[in-house]
Amino acid sequence: MREELKLREENRRLIALAMADANFYEFSQNNSGGRFVVNDKLCKRVIVEAESYDHAEKIGKSLGIYYDGVDKGIDCDCCGDRWYSPNEINLDKINENGWEVVNYKSESEWLSKYGQYKIAVQPKWENKTFNAYRGKISFKDIEEYIDFLNREFGFSDSISRIFYLDGTVKEFKK
Repeated sequence: MREELKLREENRRLIALAMADANFYEFSQNNSGGRFVVNDKLCKRVIVEAESYDHAEKIGKSLGIYYDGVDKGIDCDCCGDRWYSPNEINLDKINENGWEVVNYKSESEWLSKYGQYKIAVQPKWENKTFNAYRGKISFKDIEEYIDFLNREFGFSDSISRIFYLDGTVKEFKK
């Protein structure tokens, strides 16, 4: 019994250590053939917590992500392969620069849509080719960032998921 407890404690310690050095990577899906694949693992935007790029690819492949769908006849040859290689999400850099968000109607509408986020740059009216209120926001954590992307750029049935190293899966719907 004591050996089992020691093993569990060591596993917890190793997971905590790995998570301290982990990053998040995003796999985006192309709607090859005019549709997205959504099931219990795959969705339009898959985010994995991983120790490295190679580790992220390994996790992605275990979820069913592939890069050779056209060659294998799975994906549409005119649309291209379904999956893009993972991109590391550098939330510190995103927050340092701020994420620009635009509203073409009014400052109050900008604030009602983006006011729940930390405002990095207050919105101001810009008279350009497309007149708009432009400002920048930042995010408190990866979940707030992914929820924003899903709501801002997702379709009505859009789903995004984060797969954490500890096995937790968090789903976001528009």
